[in-house]
Amino acid sequence: MTLRSGPKALLVGICVTAAGVTVLTHLVYLPRYVPARLTRGLPYLALGWVSYGLVFYSLARLRPVESVGGMPTMRAADIGTALFLFSVVLSGLLDTAGLTLADAAAFHTLPAVGVYVGLALAGWGFGTRTRTVNEIAAERT
Repeated sequence: MTLRSGPKALLVGICVTAAGVTVLTHLVYLPRYVPARLTRGLPYLALGWVSYGLVFYSLARLRPVESVGGMPTMRAADIGTALFLFSVVLSGLLDTAGLTLADAAAFHTLPAVGVYVGLALAGWGFGTRTRTVNEIAAERT
């Protein structure tokens, strides 16, 4: 079973919109606040993270289904969520140790990469699972 043109067009629209919001947030709004006024930039950071994860969620939903009859594992989503949380905690520990983002940005590079890889994996894993659940539900009706 394949996606009908309506849901596929909606998913493409979500992907393009989320990518636009991600780029706009990361290039325009975040540089205004991060790292100097991090607490004021947190809403923009959260918006950028959510839109970034939504890009990978919608991309996973747009992929064709490879196998029929089984649920995909949630390993990608689990690893992505764990990596995201570990990276945020690690960045917080670095900040607590006196290596703040404003003073020692280089030390926060690895946790930042971990955050974005984790968000990509989590979005992809949830999108794959949602696509499969929708395909199974469509076959049963």
